Amino acid sequence: MMALKTARAYTGRPKIAKCEGAYHGSYDYAEVSLDPTPEAWGRNAPVSVAYAKGTPDSVLADVLTIPFNDAEAAVSLIREHGGEFACVLVDPMPNRAGLAPADQTYLEALRKMTREVGALLIFDEVITFRLGYRGAQGLWNIEPDLTTLGKIIGGGFPVGAVCGDAEFMAVFDPRPGKPALPHGGTFSANPVTMRAGIAAMELLDEAAFARLDAIGEAVRSGIDAAFRRHHVPGRTVGLGSLLKIHFADRPVRDYRSAYPTEDEAKRQAVFNRALLNRGVLAAGNGLMALSTPMTDADIHAIIDAVSGAISEVSASL
Repeated sequence: MMALKTARAYTGRPKIAKCEGAYHGSYDYAEVSLDPTPEAWGRNAPVSVAYAKGTPDSVLADVLTIPFNDAEAAVSLIREHGGEFACVLVDPMPNRAGLAPADQTYLEALRKMTREVGALLIFDEVITFRLGYRGAQGLWNIEPDLTTLGKIIGGGFPVGAVCGDAEFMAVFDPRPGKPALPHGGTFSANPVTMRAGIAAMELLDEAAFARLDAIGEAVRSGIDAAFRRHHVPGRTVGLGSLLKIHFADRPVRDYRSAYPTEDEAKRQAVFNRALLNRGVLAAGNGLMALSTPMTDADIHAIIDAVSGAISEVSASL
């Protein structure tokens, strides 16, 4: 929310662009087209669809929904209304949209286009900051104008942050008088969160990220092998310590390709119960997030449990 307001305050423009199916918090504008059903997809460009009942039509009018990982279509849509945009908001690996990593060319195209139309590029790194020592933007070597952070920088305590170049963050500066964007709140700069965050950041050094990369790759490879061994359609996607299991035999690149069919949803439900019965808790949508305390024994236990759960899915086919 504060990042979008920052872009509006800096540019003086009303509209934002965001990717179909991507989650960015509970702000009305950020929720647009979070979970559209196939009936609401539209034939060509994504349609801006309300997530919550009561969302004003004016909110939908100020949000352009763009496809994820389709650089040509996204650039065309942004260019069409370029002078009205305050920002383009993107998660480089959006969980709700399938957890497929962004193509390098896609993020480069968004970076180039936002500069062309005078809009800001915002990276939502609330989750992807855990992908590397310099976050997702370090892995993709893309420098956004603003970055949102959370979760990881709080060491387990509630936290959120928006950061960027001084030029853009100057909208918060109260020294000349009332800032362009006032910002305050009861929970701002909570001292316990700040201390926990410092401890977490000190522990997350480059060696820790190298370990997370290794165990993430091991789990993804082990699960993919289990799918092949049990002859069940499916695959994993993700990077680093994050992975998502899809019961689909097609490439998963965006929200629409990740959207499960009725049969795939049933297989996911069987898998979730079977995995839980084997002592492994994953998100209901197949998301797994690995962590630094995990040992090699933990990794083997996860892979074995997943293999057993997939065997139950195979038996149910």
